[in-house]
Amino acid sequence: MADQAAFDHLIHWVDDLGEAMKAYEESGIPTHEALTMPGFRNGAWGVDDERYVELATVDDWEAVRASKYAQGIDILKPAVEALQGPGLLTFAVDVPDARATADRFRAAGREVEVLDVWFEDRGVGFVEVFVRDAPSYFPFFITYEPPRAELGRMRAEHRAAAGISSEGRPDLVALLIGSADPEEDARKLAGFVGCPVRGTVVELPGAEVRFRQEAPLGLFGIDVRGSSIDGSTTIAGVMVNEEQ
Repeated sequence: MADQAAFDHLIHWVDDLGEAMKAYEESGIPTHEALTMPGFRNGAWGVDDERYVELATVDDWEAVRASKYAQGIDILKPAVEALQGPGLLTFAVDVPDARATADRFRAAGREVEVLDVWFEDRGVGFVEVFVRDAPSYFPFFITYEPPRAELGRMRAEHRAAAGISSEGRPDLVALLIGSADPEEDARKLAGFVGCPVRGTVVELPGAEVRFRQEAPLGLFGIDVRGSSIDGSTTIAGVMVNEEQ
């Protein structure tokens, strides 16, 4: 897992999807509607052809039981309820083989749940691995079929064919986590994902994770580059800082 784990996506839970997307847009961060399922809707800020921030909401908790995301949303529901409003839930880390990752955690005595999601009409899917006895803000692991790099290449080709440029697109630099003991928690998270740690920073490729003592506990914000934000702002319960 080490050296091959990489940030995949961040889940921003929102009450009003349209208003949250508008707030991102007003901050110079483009978003688009991504998926609608029974009871569930989401949008996304496509950071690049592989990384993204997901804006997710459930309109009907009973209806969502019929969707392909039912199991995953059920796992996340306690964290949603703990938020008591919009905010960051967790994030996904891409690994070459999520099932092998699950086996390693099981061998270490951890409580693991493996979910398979497949879209027959598109011939794509993914495997997700949740470590249930980890802190709620710790990531889950994901492996795509076809692999993420191949999906990214297909997206890039689609953009090129449509004449859509990626130049000037804002970048996601870091995830921010509040902690009572930043160095210790950074060390624990680094071991969990298999990445190097530098003091209070987990060097996760694609978006490093920065622990801060003065902030609220848990995931609370992101550092970005290339937005129109002057300093910092709050978008649907999330602190967003423009990094120079």
